[in-house]
Amino acid sequence: MPWLALPYADRDRKASLSKKFKVSGIPTLVILDPSGNVITKDGRTQIDGDPEGANFPWVPPEVKDVLGTEFMSKEGKTVTLAELEGHHIAVYFSAHWCPPCKTFTPNLGKVYSKLKEKGVKFEIIFASSDKNEAEFNEYYKEMPWLALPYVDRERKLKLSQKFGVTGIPCLVVLGPDLEVVNPNARNRVSNDLDAEEYPWGAKPLINLDEDPSNINDYVSVLFVKGEGMDEGAAKA
Repeated sequence: MPWLALPYADRDRKASLSKKFKVSGIPTLVILDPSGNVITKDGRTQIDGDPEGANFPWVPPEVKDVLGTEFMSKEGKTVTLAELEGHHIAVYFSAHWCPPCKTFTPNLGKVYSKLKEKGVKFEIIFASSDKNEAEFNEYYKEMPWLALPYVDRERKLKLSQKFGVTGIPCLVVLGPDLEVVNPNARNRVSNDLDAEEYPWGAKPLINLDEDPSNINDYVSVLFVKGEGMDEGAAKA
Protein backbone atom coordinates (compact mmCIF):
# COMPACT_ATOMS: atom_id res chain seq x y z
CA MET A 1 0.00 0.00 0.00
CA PRO A 2 1.34 3.48 -0.88
CA TRP A 3 -0.69 5.36 1.80
CA LEU A 4 -0.52 6.04 5.54
CA ALA A 5 -1.64 3.68 8.31
CA LEU A 6 -2.46 3.51 12.00
CA PRO A 7 0.30 1.78 13.97
CA TYR A 8 -0.86 -1.79 14.43
CA ALA A 9 -0.33 -1.55 18.20
CA ASP A 10 -2.90 1.24 18.43
CA ARG A 11 -5.83 -1.16 18.73
CA ASP A 12 -7.89 1.23 20.84
CA ARG A 13 -7.89 3.91 18.15
CA LYS A 14 -8.80 1.37 15.49
CA ALA A 15 -11.69 0.12 17.65
CA SER A 16 -12.88 3.68 18.27
CA LEU A 17 -12.89 4.44 14.54
CA SER A 18 -14.81 1.24 13.77
CA LYS A 19 -17.40 2.21 16.40
CA LYS A 20 -17.55 5.82 15.22
CA PHE A 21 -18.29 4.86 11.63
CA LYS A 22 -20.38 1.76 12.52
CA VAL A 23 -18.16 -0.57 10.50
CA SER A 24 -19.83 -3.99 10.37
CA GLY A 25 -17.79 -5.62 7.63
CA ILE A 26 -14.66 -5.23 5.56
CA PRO A 27 -13.45 -3.86 3.26
CA THR A 28 -14.96 -0.52 4.27
CA LEU A 29 -13.69 2.83 3.00
CA VAL A 30 -14.90 5.97 4.79
CA ILE A 31 -14.08 9.22 3.00
CA LEU A 32 -13.80 12.47 4.97
CA ASP A 33 -13.57 16.08 3.83
CA PRO A 34 -10.68 18.36 4.94
CA SER A 35 -12.67 19.29 8.08
CA GLY A 36 -13.14 15.67 9.09
CA ASN A 37 -16.79 15.49 8.11
CA VAL A 38 -18.05 12.30 6.48
CA ILE A 39 -18.51 12.51 2.72
CA THR A 40 -19.46 8.86 2.33
CA LYS A 41 -19.15 5.64 4.30
CA ASP A 42 -19.41 3.65 1.08
CA GLY A 43 -16.22 4.65 -0.67
CA ARG A 44 -15.66 1.05 -1.68
CA THR A 45 -18.71 1.01 -3.95
CA GLN A 46 -17.88 4.44 -5.32
CA ILE A 47 -14.36 3.42 -6.31
CA ASP A 48 -15.52 0.09 -7.75
CA GLY A 49 -17.82 2.08 -10.03
CA ASP A 50 -15.27 4.81 -10.76
CA PRO A 51 -11.78 3.25 -10.86
CA GLU A 52 -10.36 6.27 -12.72
CA GLY A 53 -11.48 8.63 -9.93
CA ALA A 54 -13.40 10.89 -12.30
CA ASN A 55 -16.00 11.69 -9.61
CA PHE A 56 -13.55 12.17 -6.72
CA PRO A 57 -14.26 12.80 -3.82
CA TRP A 58 -17.49 10.93 -4.51
CA VAL A 59 -19.91 13.31 -2.80
CA PRO A 60 -23.26 11.49 -2.59
CA PRO A 61 -25.96 12.97 -4.83
CA GLU A 62 -29.11 14.54 -3.42
CA VAL A 63 -32.23 12.36 -3.23
CA LYS A 64 -33.90 14.35 -6.01
CA ASP A 65 -30.96 13.66 -8.29
CA VAL A 66 -31.15 9.87 -7.93
CA LEU A 67 -34.92 9.49 -7.54
CA GLY A 68 -35.52 10.88 -11.00
CA THR A 69 -38.56 12.67 -12.37
CA GLU A 70 -40.52 9.93 -14.15
CA PHE A 71 -42.09 6.68 -12.98
CA MET A 72 -44.38 4.09 -14.52
CA SER A 73 -47.93 3.38 -13.40
CA LYS A 74 -49.81 0.09 -13.44
CA GLU A 75 -51.34 1.13 -16.75
CA GLY A 76 -47.91 1.72 -18.27
CA LYS A 77 -48.34 5.48 -18.24
CA THR A 78 -45.68 7.95 -17.12
CA VAL A 79 -46.20 9.72 -13.79
CA THR A 80 -43.90 12.66 -13.06
CA LEU A 81 -42.39 13.74 -9.77
CA ALA A 82 -44.17 17.06 -10.20
CA GLU A 83 -47.49 15.19 -10.02
CA LEU A 84 -46.46 13.87 -6.61
CA GLU A 85 -45.86 17.32 -5.14
CA GLY A 86 -47.00 17.42 -1.50
CA HIS A 87 -46.89 13.62 -1.17
CA HIS A 88 -44.97 11.42 1.18
CA ILE A 89 -43.14 8.95 -1.07
CA ALA A 90 -41.96 5.48 -0.08
CA VAL A 91 -39.34 3.71 -2.19
CA TYR A 92 -39.96 -0.03 -1.91
CA PHE A 93 -36.93 -2.26 -2.53
CA SER A 94 -38.20 -5.79 -3.08
CA ALA A 95 -38.10 -8.86 -5.33
CA HIS A 96 -40.36 -11.81 -6.06
CA TRP A 97 -37.69 -14.38 -5.08
CA CYS A 98 -37.41 -12.95 -1.55
CA PRO A 99 -39.60 -14.89 0.97
CA PRO A 100 -39.90 -11.99 3.48
CA CYS A 101 -40.94 -9.74 0.59
CA LYS A 102 -43.78 -12.08 -0.34
CA THR A 103 -45.07 -11.79 3.21
CA PHE A 104 -44.64 -8.03 3.50
CA THR A 105 -45.96 -6.94 0.08
CA PRO A 106 -49.63 -7.93 0.74
CA ASN A 107 -49.54 -6.12 4.10
CA LEU A 108 -48.05 -3.05 2.49
CA GLY A 109 -50.81 -3.22 -0.10
CA LYS A 110 -53.46 -3.13 2.63
CA VAL A 111 -51.86 -0.10 4.25
CA TYR A 112 -51.53 1.63 0.88
CA SER A 113 -55.21 1.05 0.10
CA LYS A 114 -56.32 2.39 3.49
CA LEU A 115 -54.29 5.56 3.05
CA LYS A 116 -55.66 6.07 -0.46
CA GLU A 117 -59.23 5.59 0.82
CA LYS A 118 -58.58 8.34 3.37
CA GLY A 119 -57.31 10.66 0.65
CA VAL A 120 -53.81 10.81 2.12
CA LYS A 121 -51.15 12.14 -0.24
CA PHE A 122 -48.95 9.07 -0.23
CA GLU A 123 -47.31 7.11 -3.02
CA ILE A 124 -45.02 4.10 -3.27
CA ILE A 125 -42.39 3.53 -5.94
CA PHE A 126 -41.24 -0.05 -6.48
CA ALA A 127 -37.49 -0.45 -7.03
CA SER A 128 -37.07 -4.01 -8.19
CA SER A 129 -34.28 -6.42 -7.31
CA ASP A 130 -35.75 -9.09 -9.57
CA LYS A 131 -33.30 -11.02 -11.74
CA ASN A 132 -34.96 -10.18 -15.06
CA GLU A 133 -37.80 -8.15 -16.55
CA ALA A 134 -40.16 -11.12 -16.82
CA GLU A 135 -39.91 -11.71 -13.07
CA PHE A 136 -40.41 -7.99 -12.47
CA ASN A 137 -43.55 -7.94 -14.61
CA GLU A 138 -45.00 -10.97 -12.82
CA TYR A 139 -44.30 -9.55 -9.36
CA TYR A 140 -45.51 -6.06 -10.25
CA LYS A 141 -48.95 -7.53 -11.02
CA GLU A 142 -49.40 -7.87 -7.25
CA MET A 143 -48.76 -4.17 -6.61
CA PRO A 144 -51.10 -1.18 -7.03
CA TRP A 145 -48.44 1.55 -6.90
CA LEU A 146 -45.82 3.10 -9.17
CA ALA A 147 -42.49 1.58 -10.17
CA LEU A 148 -39.14 2.37 -11.70
CA PRO A 149 -38.99 0.88 -15.20
CA TYR A 150 -37.06 -2.37 -14.85
CA VAL A 151 -34.60 -1.39 -17.58
CA ASP A 152 -33.46 1.58 -15.49
CA ARG A 153 -30.97 -0.52 -13.53
CA GLU A 154 -28.58 2.38 -12.97
CA ARG A 155 -31.22 4.47 -11.19
CA LYS A 156 -32.19 1.53 -8.98
CA LEU A 157 -28.52 0.95 -8.09
CA LYS A 158 -27.97 4.61 -7.23
CA LEU A 159 -31.06 4.63 -5.01
CA SER A 160 -29.85 1.52 -3.19
CA GLN A 161 -26.48 3.18 -2.63
CA LYS A 162 -28.01 6.50 -1.56
CA PHE A 163 -30.18 4.89 1.10
CA GLY A 164 -27.65 2.26 2.16
CA VAL A 165 -29.93 -0.65 1.30
CA THR A 166 -28.21 -3.91 2.24
CA GLY A 167 -31.21 -6.24 2.37
CA ILE A 168 -34.81 -6.54 1.23
CA PRO A 169 -37.61 -5.84 1.78
CA CYS A 170 -36.72 -2.26 2.58
CA LEU A 171 -39.18 0.64 2.63
CA VAL A 172 -37.59 4.09 2.64
CA VAL A 173 -40.13 6.79 3.53
CA LEU A 174 -39.54 10.33 2.27
CA GLY A 175 -41.36 13.50 3.25
CA PRO A 176 -42.83 15.97 0.74
CA ASP A 177 -39.45 17.73 0.76
CA LEU A 178 -37.73 14.40 -0.08
CA GLU A 179 -36.02 14.30 3.32
CA VAL A 180 -35.81 10.81 4.82
CA VAL A 181 -38.58 10.22 7.37
CA ASN A 182 -37.65 6.59 7.99
CA PRO A 183 -34.74 4.73 6.31
CA ASN A 184 -36.64 1.43 6.62
CA ALA A 185 -40.24 1.47 7.79
CA ARG A 186 -40.80 -2.23 7.10
CA ASN A 187 -41.24 -3.25 10.75
CA ARG A 188 -43.24 -0.15 11.63
CA VAL A 189 -45.68 -0.79 8.79
CA SER A 190 -45.93 -4.51 9.59
CA ASN A 191 -47.05 -3.58 13.11
CA ASP A 192 -49.36 -0.77 11.99
CA LEU A 193 -51.69 -2.22 9.36
CA ASP A 194 -54.31 0.44 10.19
CA ALA A 195 -51.74 3.14 9.37
CA GLU A 196 -52.42 4.92 12.65
CA GLU A 197 -48.74 5.92 12.98
CA TYR A 198 -48.30 7.07 9.37
CA PRO A 199 -45.81 8.34 8.13
CA TRP A 200 -43.83 6.21 10.60
CA GLY A 201 -41.29 8.80 11.66
CA ALA A 202 -38.94 8.55 14.65
CA LYS A 203 -40.52 7.56 17.97
CA PRO A 204 -39.14 8.55 21.39
CA LEU A 205 -40.07 5.11 22.75
CA ILE A 206 -39.67 1.94 20.69
CA ASN A 207 -40.91 -1.55 21.51
CA LEU A 208 -37.94 -3.78 20.68
CA ASP A 209 -40.32 -6.66 20.00
CA GLU A 210 -41.69 -4.60 17.11
CA ASP A 211 -38.58 -2.93 15.69
CA PRO A 212 -35.08 -3.46 17.11
CA SER A 213 -33.37 -2.50 13.85
CA ASN A 214 -32.00 0.93 14.87
CA ILE A 215 -30.89 0.22 18.43
CA ASN A 216 -27.21 0.55 17.51
CA ASP A 217 -27.70 3.87 15.74
CA TYR A 218 -28.52 5.94 18.84
CA VAL A 219 -27.68 6.25 22.51
CA SER A 220 -30.43 4.10 24.04
CA VAL A 221 -31.90 3.50 27.47
CA LEU A 222 -33.50 0.08 27.88
CA PHE A 223 -36.47 -0.27 30.20
CA VAL A 224 -37.21 -3.87 31.15
CA LYS A 225 -40.40 -4.77 32.96
CA GLY A 226 -41.62 -8.22 33.79
CA GLU A 227 -44.42 -9.61 35.88
CA GLY A 228 -43.31 -11.36 39.03
CA MET A 229 -39.90 -9.63 39.03
CA ASP A 230 -38.80 -9.13 42.60
CA GLU A 231 -37.13 -5.93 43.80
CA GLY A 232 -33.66 -7.46 43.84
CA ALA A 233 -33.95 -8.68 40.27
CA ALA A 234 -35.31 -5.34 39.12
CA LYS A 235 -32.33 -3.51 40.64
CA ALA A 236 -29.95 -6.00 39.05
